[in-house]
Parts: sequence; C-alpha cells; structure tokens
Amino acid sequence: MCARLSRGPRAGVSADCHERFAAGFAVVNFEDPTDIGSRTPRPAGVLTSGAMAGPAAIALEPAPASASAPAPAGPGEAAKDRWILSPALDLLLFVGVTFLTVIPWIVSDVLHYPGWYVLVGVAVVNGPHLISTWTRVYIPRGERFRRPVQYWVMPGLVAAFAVANELRGGNGPSLVRSVIFYWASWHFVAQSWGVLRIYQRKHGVVGTLDSRLEKALIFLPALFCVLRRLYTGPWELFGTWVYHVRPPARLVNGCGALVVALACAYLARLVVTARARPLHHYVRPIYLAFNFMGFAMPFLVIRDGTSAFAAAALWHALQYIAIVWLYNRRRYAGGIDAGARLVSWVSQPGRTLPYVGLIAVCAAGVYSLAFAIATVTRTDFQQLAMVFWTGLTLAHYYVDGVIWKTRRYNLKPLG
Repeated sequence: MCARLSRGPRAGVSADCHERFAAGFAVVNFEDPTDIGSRTPRPAGVLTSGAMAGPAAIALEPAPASASAPAPAGPGEAAKDRWILSPALDLLLFVGVTFLTVIPWIVSDVLHYPGWYVLVGVAVVNGPHLISTWTRVYIPRGERFRRPVQYWVMPGLVAAFAVANELRGGNGPSLVRSVIFYWASWHFVAQSWGVLRIYQRKHGVVGTLDSRLEKALIFLPALFCVLRRLYTGPWELFGTWVYHVRPPARLVNGCGALVVALACAYLARLVVTARARPLHHYVRPIYLAFNFMGFAMPFLVIRDGTSAFAAAALWHALQYIAIVWLYNRRRYAGGIDAGARLVSWVSQPGRTLPYVGLIAVCAAGVYSLAFAIATVTRTDFQQLAMVFWTGLTLAHYYVDGVIWKTRRYNLKPLG
C-alpha cells in the first residue's frame, strides 16, 4: 500500500501511506483543483493526458499554509464545490454511515446472537465492497493486464499465504487473522483520512491549522481505539487468537489524554473562528465525530471480536462502494470507454441500479462458487467460506493500495 508521490516539479519524493491515500483523493478537477463538478467531459474511449498514470502525474500543489480561520465562501461558490455529492448524500454515505455500527452491537451485545450471524449479515455489503475494486482493475479489458505483477502476482501470493495458513491448521489461522486485524485497522483509517482530505481541499483549508488538527483527530483516536482493544480484549477474531503485545496502561491512557486535549483545542478553535467560518465547513467536525464512532463501537464497545470486526467492515464497505462508484461515474462521464465497456456503461448517469447489480452479482458468484465447492468436496461451508474470504480480503488490501496510492493513476475524478 506504499508508493512514491510527486508533489510538484520534483518527482519521486517519498511519502507515507496515508499522505499518498489523501493525495490520491486530493485533486478535484482536470482544470481547476477547487472544482469537482464541472470538469470537461472527454470523448468516449479517450483518456486525458496522464490518465491512469497515478498521483505522481498530477503535480499536487497544496493550498498555502495559514493558521488563520478559513475565508468565507465567495458568492459564486456553488454547492457542488462544497460537497462530494450533495449535503444529504454526503451525510448519508460518507459521514453518518458509521452510525450503522449500532446494528451489530444490538445483535451481538443486546440480543446475544453469535458473531457469525453478524458476519453473515455484513457479507451482503462486504462482498460487493471487495468486487468494487474489480471495477477498476479486473473487469475493464483495457486495464486487467496492464500491471501483471501488481494485479496478479502479488495479490496471488498474498491470497496464497492466507489460504495456505487457513488450511494447514496449527497456528496458521491465528497468523492470518492477526494480519487481517492489523492491516484492516490501517485500511479503515486510511480511507477515513482520504474522505476527510477531499473535504479539506474542497474547502480550501489544506495546510492550515484546521487541517493539521483534523488529521491528528483522524489517526490518533483510531490508534487509541486499537491500543485499548489490545489492552482489554477481546483478543480473538473469527474465533481464533490474534497475536498481540498488550500495551502498558500508561501508553493507552496517554494516547487517550492526547486525543482529548487535541479535541478540546479543535473545539475551542471552532468557537473562536465561528463568525468567519462558512456553514458547510462544519461537515468536517461532524465527520470527525462520526468517524470516531465508527472506531469506538467496534474497538471499545462491542465485546465479541467477530461482531466487532463486522461492525467496522460494515461502514467501511458502504463508504468504499460509494467512493468507487463516484470515481467510475466521473471517470467515464464522457461516455462508453472501449477498454471498459461494461463498467463505463453501468457508470453512466441514471444507471446506479445496474452498477450496484453488477457488483452484487459478481459477489453472489463468488459466494456460489464457495458453496458449490463445499458441496462437491463435502467440506464445511463456513470453513471454506472463511478460506475464500481471507484470501480475497488480503488480496483486496494489497490491490487497493496499488490503485489508490501509486504514481500510475489519475485520480482527478474524485474531489
């Protein structure tokens, strides 16, 4: 999930993973980095200069740093420049989606159903979430063999590691579940940062004190939640032990105290700069609050390890589906692409249901394949489904890191 990023005239400057994820979501429009909804459509089947060349091909120039409050929106600023989609859809798909973690909590901790019930329910959206990556890599004919090592060899090796360890028994499953636990924790928070970075660029606050505090309030609360989970447990995932080192209490409490102090400083700044702050800028603190809920419920509240993971995967999956749909919708806004006829067709305006149907059918196909193999080989379906899922999930984590954070892709269709 790591790559190299060009931030301007000098290419190849190393950057850490979460900065690259944010950079991949940072540029809004082919002509104007502050405009997301008015890019010039390209002819069908034609990619713009630098397309599929990655963030490095887009010299990302951050807004001038300033510690002052964000300037009020100008009279000509359109609503489309302030939101990813619209106020209602943003609050539903990107902000408030973490409230769904209450459902796994009720099923697991209140109604006391086994965690597998929660996991099966979440599989309805988790499968299409994994398939969403395919709409960018494996389904488009013009893309699937463009990078054979990154698209096939490495994901194959990662999936083989997961499958082999799941099947060999012993400490193999614990090793795989441990990798999933830590990699997923990073995977979830990196996506959260990417979405927030879109808002920061659309609001023109990149490089300001606001943006630095917000970045800290994305990563540090997530770190606190992970540390607290490692300190208190549960230490199992899908019924298998997760390898861990129990952190000292002072480290957990110190991280929590730092989060509280930064949150107080951020809230104080919101109060002090309230008169100069446009109303739509408050979506960012609201997003931070809901994002904390998205980590607190699985890592701090839900007591069953499987249900907890499913709760985090639920909001992450829905948010990811929306992000990839948005990317495809804007990438193929010029019409049908000869190298991606199916994906570009379902990504046209008015075809949201066919798009959702595509990823749902592909996910159902994978589930059906697992069921068929289990039936023919007389293998326990639950065990075989877990083997399939772990292999696909780790491969997804790797490929997702390639397509969002490398220098080879043009991610301007996102805000």
